[in-house]
Amino acid sequence: MPLTNLFGCLLLFAFCFSDIKSQLTSTSTSTSTESALGHDCSQIWERDNRAVSGIYTIKPIGASKPFQVFCKMDADGGWTLIQKHDGQNSLSFDRTWAEYKEGFGYQSGEHWLGLDKIYLLTNQADRIPELRINLGDFAGSKAFAAYSTFTIGSETQLYQLSLGEYSGNAGDAFRGIEDATNENGSYFSTIDMDNDQCDPCQYGDIMYNSCSRDRFRSGWWFNSCGIANLNGQWRKQGHHIGWASSVLWQTWKAIESLKFSKMYLRHH
Repeated sequence: MPLTNLFGCLLLFAFCFSDIKSQLTSTSTSTSTESALGHDCSQIWERDNRAVSGIYTIKPIGASKPFQVFCKMDADGGWTLIQKHDGQNSLSFDRTWAEYKEGFGYQSGEHWLGLDKIYLLTNQADRIPELRINLGDFAGSKAFAAYSTFTIGSETQLYQLSLGEYSGNAGDAFRGIEDATNENGSYFSTIDMDNDQCDPCQYGDIMYNSCSRDRFRSGWWFNSCGIANLNGQWRKQGHHIGWASSVLWQTWKAIESLKFSKMYLRHH
């Protein structure tokens, strides 16, 4: 090959490589610098009710920077997904305080959005958050629990839970069946941060000092300990009956680990 042709090919290759590298760089950095489309999924839907479900960038009122969430866009508004647990990604929810604070998992799959982000979403001025929990079992049945308001405190307040009025057909497992199982007003606990009311707790012949570490192996708003824990260990069909650590909403399924749970926020 003549030297002039070889030189031209090298120049062309260098130009193309530089252009591809530039495109890759701009694509990878656009995620972190992408402009927010709204304060939350509800506002995105309010601006365009033809928006489709998917991952969006939002910036709640009071947030210092935007972040991405999965939005479920329905006829009745935009819902921000804050938790999904269905075993599809084999995601462990047996996590530390730091991990629950930051969030973990896959935005389009199993995940926990993160306590700091949930705090921002539920404490926006003039935007009231409501919670909807969708549940399913291995027999194909589905149920839901809804709360007219849902807020949590800041980290210094240990992400304390505050619930509004319940509605739905799954039962109010958050409030339980007695004072000891009422999780409304409880602080968040993890395997390395015990904020529950056990000192100790007794279940049958077994004593627990920590609901999160000793019984459920998950992070949640435990009281002493409670009958709701959607972050417990996911159990496959045929092995989902009678476990302490499970995807639990006991007012609907008393002894079953659920097939899936999804927690959504809608703002108005």
